[in-house]
Amino acid sequence: MELQAAISKTARYSSAAQGDNVEIIERPHGGISIIMAEGKLSGCRSRIVAMKAVHSILSLIANGMHDGAASRLVLSNIFEDYKGKAQVSLHIISCDLESQSIVITKNNTTPVITVFEDAAEYLRFDGRVQTEQALSPSVFQFEIEEGRDFILVSDGILQAGTQYEQPLDLRVLVESLFEDDEPTVQEVADAILNQAISQDVGRPQDDMTVTVLRISASSSTNIRREYVHFPINVSK
Repeated sequence: MELQAAISKTARYSSAAQGDNVEIIERPHGGISIIMAEGKLSGCRSRIVAMKAVHSILSLIANGMHDGAASRLVLSNIFEDYKGKAQVSLHIISCDLESQSIVITKNNTTPVITVFEDAAEYLRFDGRVQTEQALSPSVFQFEIEEGRDFILVSDGILQAGTQYEQPLDLRVLVESLFEDDEPTVQEVADAILNQAISQDVGRPQDDMTVTVLRISASSSTNIRREYVHFPINVSK
């Protein structure tokens, strides 16, 4: 089998920097982890808090700590460091070859979609998010199964179009993408992001991030590839 992953993201309209932060790391015993975080400080968006959470978790995972333990430690430290004024909405998805499972860690109710045999379903998570749960994320494990996709989105995707009374039906959109030919993971991520932007009439009302992870048939080579497209603005 082969692991494929793609990330697409954009900043809120008229915002110079994106508050969502997402990073990817190879796990010390095989596999990868993708960490997504949205930070808030005193109720306002905070890129610094999100970056601090993501980079701290990356370091702990790289040193062999399990996702759940790393998340609990970092979220607790941030809560203490900022005296309860900082919050982090966290998603982690890992293909962990040591436990031979897909591991999802999250402390929020933003849905995760799984796609198998062209059918899209929301994974069932506890809908209650209180202070205790926000600091102690839930961890879920799934079998590594060929032909299954996992799709994680940030709040900006989930809420797209609501201000204009044209909310995005994420499940219907995902199923339509798999209706005919199987799209690549990057095509899935881009299509969801572009549709969310369209629902917000071209002006995203919040930061938007989409992460897609797929277990597919084995590749014909052992070559690993990564691709980055990162727009930059240079002042002259």
